[in-house]
Amino acid sequence: MQTRKIVHVDMDAFYASVEQRDNPSYRGKPLVVGGSPNQRGVVAAASYEARKFGIHSAMPSVTAIAKCPGLIFVRPRFDVYREISTSIHTIFKRYSDLVEGVALDEAYLDYYSA
Repeated sequence: MQTRKIVHVDMDAFYASVEQRDNPSYRGKPLVVGGSPNQRGVVAAASYEARKFGIHSAMPSVTAIAKCPGLIFVRPRFDVYREISTSIHTIFKRYSDLVEGVALDEAYLDYYSA
């Protein structure tokens, strides 16, 4: 008998991790992907290093920079994130016929196991 399972995949810090992957000088440093604190920006994603300062997504960028003055701000590159997300969803489809993307960094998979 097969058992149906719903698997929820949420790729934590996805945008920030992509930026750290693509730019080695960002690795190990507090980084956010989002708008500038000088232009009423908002944090879209925070690296694990930035999270240690209490920085999280949806936080105003001006609040984030106050919590961590050395914070690195990177503008989003949604075309790159979309391309990587598509590749990851291709991997998901090897394991499930039903993959429902919620966002570039989140999906649900129906999975049947013996």
